[in-house]
Amino acid sequence: MSRPRRVTFGPAAFLLGAALTVVVFGLPFGPPGYVFSIGAALVLGMPLALLSGMLLRPVRNQWFHILAIGGAGVVTGIVTLLFLVGTRWYSMWGLVLWSGFCAALGRSAVVPIVKVHDEAEQSLYAGPPSAAPLEP
Repeated sequence: MSRPRRVTFGPAAFLLGAALTVVVFGLPFGPPGYVFSIGAALVLGMPLALLSGMLLRPVRNQWFHILAIGGAGVVTGIVTLLFLVGTRWYSMWGLVLWSGFCAALGRSAVVPIVKVHDEAEQSLYAGPPSAAPLEP
């Protein structure tokens, strides 16, 4: 019987993945791409990625995390284009896919620094077991 595991990502992993996502997204577009990607990442992308990461903490397989963050990138791309161009966002579907790819790439880059913990390991840090109850 296997022990349950939890995935822990710290602020460094989260911010590094977000920064890589923004950098890669803006490469083909130059300064305007960075302006829009930073705005979209701060307002929508990072909160969605953080929520996805928190919900997936019990999931050990990192590929699910990468796919979920890529999906958050796609949602961010759609919502950003809806805001910028309205209902004709689908004419720029390549940007939506690109934003999802960049988000997944940013998440996959931090896989080596994300820690996977056994539940038993976490109890080691809770302190020693209590002694026998005190007698009056």
